[in-house]
Amino acid sequence: MAVTYTQIESLVTDSGFQELKYKQEKSNLFSIVGQTHKEHWHSAFISWLLDAHSSLRLGHYPLARLLTLYMVKNPECGYDLADLYRWNLDTVRFQTEKDASMQGKKRSIDVYGESDELIIVIENKVNAHENFNHSDVGQTQDYYDYVQAHKTERQKACYFFITPDPRQKSYADMYERITYQELYDNVIAKCLEHPQLSGDARYLLEQYAANLKEVARGSKAPMALTNIELCKNIYDAHTEVLDAIFHAVDGSYTLQAGGSPESLVYERYQGVFDEIYLSVDERYGRSPKSAIERQVIRFTELYRRGKVADGMRFTMKYDGVEYHARIVLAENRKDCYLQILDENEKPFRNEQGEIVGIYESSSSAGIDAINYYRKQHGITPLVKTLRGTTYWVNEEGKTIKELMDDM
Repeated sequence: MAVTYTQIESLVTDSGFQELKYKQEKSNLFSIVGQTHKEHWHSAFISWLLDAHSSLRLGHYPLARLLTLYMVKNPECGYDLADLYRWNLDTVRFQTEKDASMQGKKRSIDVYGESDELIIVIENKVNAHENFNHSDVGQTQDYYDYVQAHKTERQKACYFFITPDPRQKSYADMYERITYQELYDNVIAKCLEHPQLSGDARYLLEQYAANLKEVARGSKAPMALTNIELCKNIYDAHTEVLDAIFHAVDGSYTLQAGGSPESLVYERYQGVFDEIYLSVDERYGRSPKSAIERQVIRFTELYRRGKVADGMRFTMKYDGVEYHARIVLAENRKDCYLQILDENEKPFRNEQGEIVGIYESSSSAGIDAINYYRKQHGITPLVKTLRGTTYWVNEEGKTIKELMDDM
């Protein structure tokens, strides 16, 4: 549906849109020196972030945030909040490239923290996959073996595998996968909100956050999105015009002068629009023109990992109504999707009798299922956003998010 120039002007002059544009146009130190995604730079930053004695000057607050995330994601880890308060986190000292050579294998741990009570092991992956170094086991197993051989009975060990890719998993099962998006949302963003944060420390955190939006080599996705709340507020305030711009540009490979207003404004502010669409993963999670996508796990990946199967049923309860869906495979028997079903648990069909309602995103599936029902029953307002991964539940009671976390 076409939109008016007045609607477009209202969007691009919106204070939130202008704030996002300003944030994008600010140069960040990492890109200036050409070191946007060097793994050792990220490791050095993480070490500085977590060290209670660094110039960040927030004490052990960042480390406590990371350990809390560890316990939330891995409730069976054997540690709880009582341990978090009992440990003297101020005494944990961090270093990078910790020598962990053992039995003729030359190994070094990316980020290593140790106190009399605690050992923190972080394997940090940015562009590469886990290194086996001509061994039958991966480096994460070697690091675990090294720690087990050297730690005292009093020391507890926590193992982290930090990666921008939610599909990448460590060889050793004892590592908890933390994506860079989770690192930003749960640690860095919380530090930026801390009332004691100094101006110099804020500058460094903001510079690093800006760098995370850069697309890593060999990837189609930013390492993390750092303006999600702002982008969602913009989308909620200008849903109609943003939807129109996306669909006007989607699938096109040329934007010519004299084109539609939607295409022209997208060409003018492509970076801003792309960040908004990437951030609204419940609806899009990708840009309409470039190859950039949000780093998410699709149903095809869940199928390949054996977490879903053809015909698997899902239900979703929203505002007192139960909705139904099932897993379906494409004709190639490789690509996998979520198909929403009607009130009789039958596929939706268009006027031509063709089956419709098949999605890559659980959030889009949920939004359309709810809105179709609401339109049929004269219910307003329609739903704009939904975190579908936490709403859809399979017959075993597991949410899609839990299936993803189990990969």
